[in-house]
Amino acid sequence: MRQSSSTSSNSRHLARSESAAASICCGIASWILGGAILVYAVAMVVWQHQIINFSNHAATLKDNFPHFVQQEDVANSTAIAPVIDAHDTGDKNNVMQYYRTPAQILSSPQLPTWVKQYTDWHAKQRQRYLEAVRTNAPLPEDIRFLISRCLSYDHCGGASDRLQDMPYNMMLANQTNRVLLVKWEKPAALEHYLVPPEGGINWSIPDDMFKDGDNWHRKGKETGRDRIVSTIRRDSAAPLFRKYEVEEVGHKVYHELFRLMFKPSEGLAKQVTRTMNDLELIPYRYSSLHMRTKYPVGNIVEKDFSFEKHKQKIVGWAHNAVNCAYELHPNATAIYVTADNNDTVGYLLEDSPYAKHYKEAIVSHKEPLVKLVARDYSSEVEHVAFSNKVEADGFMNVFEDMMILGLGKCVTHGLGGYGRLGAALCGGVCVKAHRGKGKMAGSTCPDVLANNAPAFENSAFKKISKVQNNLRTSDGK
Repeated sequence: MRQSSSTSSNSRHLARSESAAASICCGIASWILGGAILVYAVAMVVWQHQIINFSNHAATLKDNFPHFVQQEDVANSTAIAPVIDAHDTGDKNNVMQYYRTPAQILSSPQLPTWVKQYTDWHAKQRQRYLEAVRTNAPLPEDIRFLISRCLSYDHCGGASDRLQDMPYNMMLANQTNRVLLVKWEKPAALEHYLVPPEGGINWSIPDDMFKDGDNWHRKGKETGRDRIVSTIRRDSAAPLFRKYEVEEVGHKVYHELFRLMFKPSEGLAKQVTRTMNDLELIPYRYSSLHMRTKYPVGNIVEKDFSFEKHKQKIVGWAHNAVNCAYELHPNATAIYVTADNNDTVGYLLEDSPYAKHYKEAIVSHKEPLVKLVARDYSSEVEHVAFSNKVEADGFMNVFEDMMILGLGKCVTHGLGGYGRLGAALCGGVCVKAHRGKGKMAGSTCPDVLANNAPAFENSAFKKISKVQNNLRTSDGK
């Protein structure tokens, strides 16, 4: 009995132990399951928060940077979000991915109808003429041409003097039923820098298009009956087109027409892409400023210009240019600086109060108010009209700056047509003139450092203000 009782007691004790163990195991399992559910819940909240943040960030980009958009916004914008080739082992980005194709531009409801019609008509007439030439068929008598030219003996001006005419030339060619073409011989063929985009206006002239007997280089009236007339440059073209935009279109379209005609050549696209990658410039999120310091006004003469000779004036212009760029787009990721004088760029990036402010901010682990960047400025920018260089690549940076100006969100410019062309290419809306002449004197902008960087030396602020106040009205007038 005792043995039986003991056995029974042991059995009950074992059962209780097994029950307790089971309870503990269940408790542990429940705790683990609960922990897993909690972790999952937290993860979901974080994930949802990230989605909300990303959506808000995208909305912020859309509000603050209207050109930086997704694919579904293509119809009403000049740019598209980049699509990076996963197999590309070279540059991370390709500048061409930020340009809309002609097909996308032509599908925009904001584009004037005549532009769409002319683009289609131009392609058909050019092809019809070339087919006749290459098959020795009679040349179509109804096809006439307008050629924008710069031949070896022509006085054509600089790059902007020649290129800023193009949208107006397109409009004129449409009005007179002419096929618009472009021919450069100096400093090189235009195709070395800019080429016609597929599906746009093919303005190139193949070697076999015109025979030696054709006076394709002859000037004439577009409204006349001459089969071929040519034009060198039109100083009034850009103002006339701006007037057309204001009075008839109601919004800016210059940049659209320009990109229907031109895209960077392969060599230029690679150079622009490399520079923008090196400077960490994201299209439509940075701003640009251009300074034409050698513009011949007052006692400034282009041929014997030196930075040191005119330093006091240039420093005042440069400070105002930076201040205007900041005022125009205070949230810019950077301000791209370009000028027709490399010493001016060097001063801004190395010796100016803005350079000192940036260095001090970085050392103090603070966010600088102004970040100035520039491509290599170790040598002077060659002027297309005045330089004695003969190598085509020696002028590549002229077109590089032009493209980078056009890929920014805003442009601040001074005297001359080059800066105005860059401003038009960026959309022509977020634009400010930091220097002018006569009735177009340009803006005087408040010193960005004076009120926003209390750690900065007050003497430096006073120096900036004094120089600017002395020069705002001088400017060579």
